[in-house]
Amino acid sequence: MNNIQSVSDITNLIKSKLEREIPELLVRAEISECKFHGSGHIYLTLKDTGATLPAVIWRTTAAGLRSKPAVGMEVIVSGKLSVYAPHGRYQFIINSLQDAGQGQLFLEYEELKKRLISEGLCEANKKQSIPKYPLHVGLVTSSTGAALQDMLRVFAQDAPHVKLTLSSARVQGKGGAETIIGALEALIPQKPDCVLLTRGGGSIEDLWEFNRENLARYVADYPIPVISGVGHETDTTIIDLVSDYRASTPTNAAEFICAPWREVKLTLNQMDYTLATAMNRVLDRERLRLNNVQRYLSSRRISESILNYRQAIQQLQNSSIKGLLNHFALKISKFQGLKGKLIAYSPQNILKKGYTLIYDRGDKLIRSVKDLSRNDSVSITFHDGSIHALITDDKGNNNE
Repeated sequence: MNNIQSVSDITNLIKSKLEREIPELLVRAEISECKFHGSGHIYLTLKDTGATLPAVIWRTTAAGLRSKPAVGMEVIVSGKLSVYAPHGRYQFIINSLQDAGQGQLFLEYEELKKRLISEGLCEANKKQSIPKYPLHVGLVTSSTGAALQDMLRVFAQDAPHVKLTLSSARVQGKGGAETIIGALEALIPQKPDCVLLTRGGGSIEDLWEFNRENLARYVADYPIPVISGVGHETDTTIIDLVSDYRASTPTNAAEFICAPWREVKLTLNQMDYTLATAMNRVLDRERLRLNNVQRYLSSRRISESILNYRQAIQQLQNSSIKGLLNHFALKISKFQGLKGKLIAYSPQNILKKGYTLIYDRGDKLIRSVKDLSRNDSVSITFHDGSIHALITDDKGNNNE
């Protein structure tokens, strides 16, 4: 082998052979990805049940299109195969595009969407209110995805005091909806104030598990408020429709939860600045008065008076600062006392004292022994978890 070829030589050989020997083609496919570049070019991924094909519509061709391409759209395109040498990959150069009807996945999405809407699962009165100042937030997403890191960064910056509980799920591929349901179910005993259900962007296939009917119905009936943040801002899944609040991205979901806490932090910082400014203004004014007196009075007796005046000013200054500190200390003490009472009388601490909560099969709280009968199945909640039990004695029902 005397003729050694470079990578460029091989790529150019493939490009020349591909473009010369394969004529212009007419292709029917579904668009699974569609990106409009700032240059005016449109980059697509064409697919069918067996394969995907990268494609591009150059700016001059895109300007004359009658149908604007979009994800889920079924199209008939004409063009030629080519090779993009810098990346060593082939792509389909589209010269014309016609709408051949919406793709099968999109039709399935629309059919389920209409059915759920007709059942009322997407109506506003079905939505739970999102707590304004949550202290415990559940996260359902991939433990290895960028979405999790984006959310953790927002919470660390704006609300580091909020407790975060991750319930990891597989958010892509067949069976993903079932793992998401399992992750949501695992959070219920943890009793977070709300749950963020998220994943990053992708094609319609990547996000398809969030369009599953079983997951949609589970989220619609979930006892804890759910904030969805799936895909990019332009992506809308079935979960977005049935969740209690739809955020455009995972980052936006975290920012929505943290926004009220960020306002609290800004308010406290502003109050601190205002107080410090006011105190400095008083001290500057008194210092200026003292300097003016010293400038115009020079006798020894007056100097002694100035010293006394300075001491009086110092005492006044110390007294003012001490009074302010005592005032804030009193407020902080009252706040800590109220906080202690809230913690002491919280349901969790009451349960730690040995009390329990008993619920019937329908999650209704049992308030009297008269509400129980033999063979009733109940759930007993302790401070550290719950167990199920069977009532074997109904004597309590006869106790008047």
